[in-house]
Amino acid sequence: MSFLNNIKSNYRTKLLNQAIEIKDFSDFKENFDALKKINLKVANKFIKYNATDFIKNEELNFLFNENTVWVNSFRKKDTNLLSNFISQIFQLTSGLEVPNLDFYKEVLTILDEEEINDYHSFNDIFLKSHYYFQMRIDSQYPGIKLVNTNSVFFEYNKNIHFTHHRLSRCFFYVIKHPYQIFTEMKNEGIETQAALNILCNFEDRPNMASIEKNGKKLSCPEDSKSWQTNVSSWTNENVQISLRGITIYYDDLLYKTEDKLIEIAAHLKESGFEIELNSINISKIADDFKTLEKEKTIMTISNKEKKIIDRECGDLIEKYFSGKKSI
Repeated sequence: MSFLNNIKSNYRTKLLNQAIEIKDFSDFKENFDALKKINLKVANKFIKYNATDFIKNEELNFLFNENTVWVNSFRKKDTNLLSNFISQIFQLTSGLEVPNLDFYKEVLTILDEEEINDYHSFNDIFLKSHYYFQMRIDSQYPGIKLVNTNSVFFEYNKNIHFTHHRLSRCFFYVIKHPYQIFTEMKNEGIETQAALNILCNFEDRPNMASIEKNGKKLSCPEDSKSWQTNVSSWTNENVQISLRGITIYYDDLLYKTEDKLIEIAAHLKESGFEIELNSINISKIADDFKTLEKEKTIMTISNKEKKIIDRECGDLIEKYFSGKKSI
């Protein structure tokens, strides 16, 4: 940085610090925008260390864009089908090519290596930084975007959550029967005990999201918890109301595709997107949809394995699948 830019950066930094100290944000946008042009790294530090306070301040609305649509599930691969449908809906209704982002991998891509070192483990610093992560992604992708994860929805210190209504427009949570998930994991070559460990979180440790960057492997935790905890966190009534969320059965996407497309489009419209999808377009997406997944997975699950899964997940199996056709 040149000597002159260094002086300018220090000057804008001083003004921003004063605004935060005296809680006068009348000139904050002007000074923040100026600092971003001079030294983006320093500007991002204001977001990193103040995001939790900034998100409560109506005067700082310019920092937040509700352009994120979350598509989440206990297993990330189960978000792909719904994300594809949503992308097609935006394409047909507005001509938009909406990016589909893997949340934690995108975080690792955007942050520099020095900063990533703060987020190697599931600790206080990591939990407190989720608003910052999302603001950085929003800065990188300022328009509508689909973001997916298999992380649990968490609350930290009662005032920080996985996401916030000022950062997210709405979310979809894809739910699949744990017997089906267990069988799929075994078919993928995962040993029985390892599959049970993942499904029931017996080892109580997070997955690690990883990327290769500049010849190095960089990673951070992605804590899905157990199927039971994951499902209950995202289907919680308060979470769904405050963040405009709905639950979608994976099998309904396969076998009731047209009905689900109507429901998905309606939820996007109710969340404030300009969605005008007619029946012809809905039918076209449904008719063009082809997948080998419609061939029913043969369940390879013993009574002993069912008993373990029922013990750990039985309450929510009963709640969400008692009225569905048995698997």
